[in-house]
Amino acid sequence: MKKIGFALLFFLFMSQTVHADFDVQEAINEAKPGEVVHIPAGRYQGNFIVSKPIKLQGEVGAELIGERNDPALRIENTANVTVENITLSGKNKAIVANTVNGLELRKLQIKDVHTGVHIQRSKNVRIHEINVTGIEGHYSKKGNGVAVFKSEDITIEGNTIEQVQDGIYIEEVKHIVVQHNKITSSRYGTHFMYTSDAEALFNTYVHNVTGLMIMMTTDILLESNTIANHFDFNGYGMLLYDVQQAKVKHNTIKNNRTGVAMQKSSNIQIETNDFQMNQTALEGTKVSDDTMASSNNFTGNILTARSDKQGFRLVNNYYDDYSGIDLKDNGIGDIPYVAVSSFGQWMVRQPVYQYFVASPSVILLTSLDQQINRTEKNMLVDNTPRLAMKHDKEKNKMNMEQMLLGLFLTLSSLWLWKRGITE
Repeated sequence: MKKIGFALLFFLFMSQTVHADFDVQEAINEAKPGEVVHIPAGRYQGNFIVSKPIKLQGEVGAELIGERNDPALRIENTANVTVENITLSGKNKAIVANTVNGLELRKLQIKDVHTGVHIQRSKNVRIHEINVTGIEGHYSKKGNGVAVFKSEDITIEGNTIEQVQDGIYIEEVKHIVVQHNKITSSRYGTHFMYTSDAEALFNTYVHNVTGLMIMMTTDILLESNTIANHFDFNGYGMLLYDVQQAKVKHNTIKNNRTGVAMQKSSNIQIETNDFQMNQTALEGTKVSDDTMASSNNFTGNILTARSDKQGFRLVNNYYDDYSGIDLKDNGIGDIPYVAVSSFGQWMVRQPVYQYFVASPSVILLTSLDQQINRTEKNMLVDNTPRLAMKHDKEKNKMNMEQMLLGLFLTLSSLWLWKRGITE
């Protein structure tokens, strides 16, 4: 039995060792432009370089292991390169791409590395269906899952990233789409810097310090993302700093210390989002008066909104703590909803006050604020508060349409049945 056991262990060990009959770099060097380089199952140590338009395709079990502090795979000064179905690991970076026009990274497993994918000065890049798992330790000792610098026309979609510094880091990029990714247990889920014409769609950000960090960026769409469970003292569901022209819509933002925070920003449109069970749903500091939150649902939040003296506009939102009535029966409350909170403004200046947010004295103060400030006409006041949540109205509309359709079909069937009898 011992001999059989040793034989099995030897077989398993040999199945994971370097493929003695295959030289990855030699195969890359000998490949002609446009050819596919098939990498057999096995573990290959080295720092491999691609500088021609080829496709690297690994068999199940193919792994490239970077040596020293160099990347496991470097792609540079070329075009139309595809890398798929390979596991990569190493001490520093898994993949570095520099000056590449046309790059696809697909179905890759990246593990035990400081940085997963590093792209710079490239365009027409698509990164999808890759998994990145960072090293253990504090965020300051880790690199990013996917990082893109000074590039354009980038798509990052369908990836799973965890335990890194920033899941997706983007700096000086023009036209980028980040969609259908899941990022957890990192510092920032997605971090935009000095970027324009950007979209973040249908992503899931859970248990990071901050879900979305957007800084010095213009023209960005943040739509249909799930952003939950960011409760660190300096954490946010979403933070927009020095941002111009942003649309935040159809997102689910729940269980965060602060759902959405805006600082030194202008022309921010926050609409049709669900803010659920956040400590503070919305926060604004030095935002322009063209910033507006409209048609959102606010449920279970301790504070709906807080701001400095400048404030932002609230229009046609649903608030579960609104106590007004609807005498006109038009779905709109007859008295304004007042979100002004003295304590909320103190929290903007002294964030440490957040630890007292649910105390009885603060709840009483907030209630008094709502009564005293009913004459406030501008700051944090919604003059057209809805009495039903947006999706409830749409559901009721659909139910009515279905009922009318069913009634029409029933009457039509009865008419045809009766006509058949008379004939």
